[in-house]
Amino acid sequence: MATQRTRKAKLSDGIIKQNPVLMSGLFAVPVIGAATSWETALAVCYMFSVITPISVGLCRLLPKKIAFAIRIVLYALIASLVYVPAVLTARLIFPVGLTEGISLYLAVIVTNPLILTKTESRFFLRTPFQMFKDMFGFVIGFDLACLLVGVIRDVLADNIVGHVIVPLSFQMPSMNTVSGGFIMVGVLAGLFRALYNKFGKKKVKRKF
Repeated sequence: MATQRTRKAKLSDGIIKQNPVLMSGLFAVPVIGAATSWETALAVCYMFSVITPISVGLCRLLPKKIAFAIRIVLYALIASLVYVPAVLTARLIFPVGLTEGISLYLAVIVTNPLILTKTESRFFLRTPFQMFKDMFGFVIGFDLACLLVGVIRDVLADNIVGHVIVPLSFQMPSMNTVSGGFIMVGVLAGLFRALYNKFGKKKVKRKF
């Protein structure tokens, strides 16, 4: 336990090595269902980036004497309370109707594994500073993966990203569906893991 508490956190763990979408697959549901464009992907990123660190920080304040099963329920309750102001501010930031259209997937964020499982198995084993550093690596990793999926689906489905037209000779409307999201995330996860196995592991071997 002591060694785990003093171990330094690496941002690269959450961004690359254990990316929650493309490597570990811990939390791909909102990406698959809601990240159909760069705007909806940005909304998911905003909600995830606000709810997760605030919820984990508040959950850490709970007394350790509380039974584990009850603590998990409290974690979800705290995240749900954080969700309310987060979604209200999101409605002010993003275009009218955008967050309402993906509200189901945004609500799922309160049950994400960084709050319900990583807290006990990883984050709370570190000092507060190292905990937030480690957690932000996972948040950044999720956000980058979500934006990547949203932009690619935008290009393939509508040949446009924002106001920029991408001159492709074909369109794939199926990319706007959940099944299209499964396929896209699966393909990107395979490519991401292949690149990591080819280049990431070589760097680790060189250190030894």
